[in-house]
Amino acid sequence: MGRKESQPKQSGSILSRSSLTMFLVLVGLSIACTVLARGNGPAAGEASITRWMSSNSPFFIDFFASISDPLLTDLAAPIVFTFLVLTVWYLWGRYPAVILGLAGAFTGLTRIGDLVHRPRPTSNGEWIEYSFGNGGYPSGHVIFSVLIFGTIWILSAERTSILASKVISFGFLAIVVLTCWSRVSELEHWPLDVVGGLFMSSAALILVNFVNKALPNLISENSSLKQLLGLDKGVLGNKDA
Repeated sequence: MGRKESQPKQSGSILSRSSLTMFLVLVGLSIACTVLARGNGPAAGEASITRWMSSNSPFFIDFFASISDPLLTDLAAPIVFTFLVLTVWYLWGRYPAVILGLAGAFTGLTRIGDLVHRPRPTSNGEWIEYSFGNGGYPSGHVIFSVLIFGTIWILSAERTSILASKVISFGFLAIVVLTCWSRVSELEHWPLDVVGGLFMSSAALILVNFVNKALPNLISENSSLKQLLGLDKGVLGNKDA
């Protein structure tokens, strides 16, 4: 039926050498972006890129922003996230919902903005002094998009048909690309805010994927936690009874 068994045989380490290397590279790039973001002004070329993207934004990106921005505000995002967790729970069971909840916890990376104190661009694409509540680094929309929709894609690969998983992966990539562009073109963030958020959330997504694969093997067969998480099911795609 296009679904894989709940505990497929693993070949080698759960976290491959390439994944570990990519994780370390992304962490290094995240640190570099954060250090650069602590400067007293935009990075070289950042202001001109921001104004160009704002002036040359395609209409479909503006349309996407008009829909997505209200859904990912500080008030609306928790509601959207809760809806997605409940949907995943209903379709795939408790364990996938727990993994998505873990991804949601990683969206707290946006709190690093309290340390960086990097202002958002003005409506004219200009740099101003930082004021409380005006922090823009890293982009919360980008972190949410990569972590939440990326995790749904990871979960779908084991629980849906190949075609459905490919459709979800395409949707995930489209959302990330559109979000990254629109956050700059709408003058909500500088490019470095978006790039930093992309690096951080991608590194966190690798950790989420690692936990998703490793945790079932770390819990003993007789543990009540295994049953609590729904890991005693024979097929990953089965919904909890």
